[in-house]
Amino acid sequence: EYSHELQDDLLIKHHLSTLQEQLLESNLIRIIEPYSCVEIEHVASLIDMPLPVVEKKLSQMILDGKFHGILDQGKGQLIVYEEADQDQAMEKGLKVIENMDKVVTSLFGRSQALRSMMV
Repeated sequence: EYSHELQDDLLIKHHLSTLQEQLLESNLIRIIEPYSCVEIEHVASLIDMPLPVVEKKLSQMILDGKFHGILDQGKGQLIVYEEADQDQAMEKGLKVIENMDKVVTSLFGRSQALRSMMV
């Protein structure tokens, strides 16, 4: 009844667009969840959307890290990978660098204090 008014309001139009994208993503994830390899055309038919739209959205979701996988467009398949464990070495290395930064900053502050006392 009020679709014209809702579409004319930029804020509501933006929120509706965002909601539509989120619903599409969650539906696609729900559809591909049981598969390790599925034909993209099958996914498009299940969700009742054109193949190019589904391919584009799946590609965007892979790039955004929503799930791990690849699109094999030659075969028309989506290959889904298991969730990879995060590399703990990288996380621990970043923590070490962060702590070293705090130590260097603290030492620099102390040296500045000593210099100001000597002057």
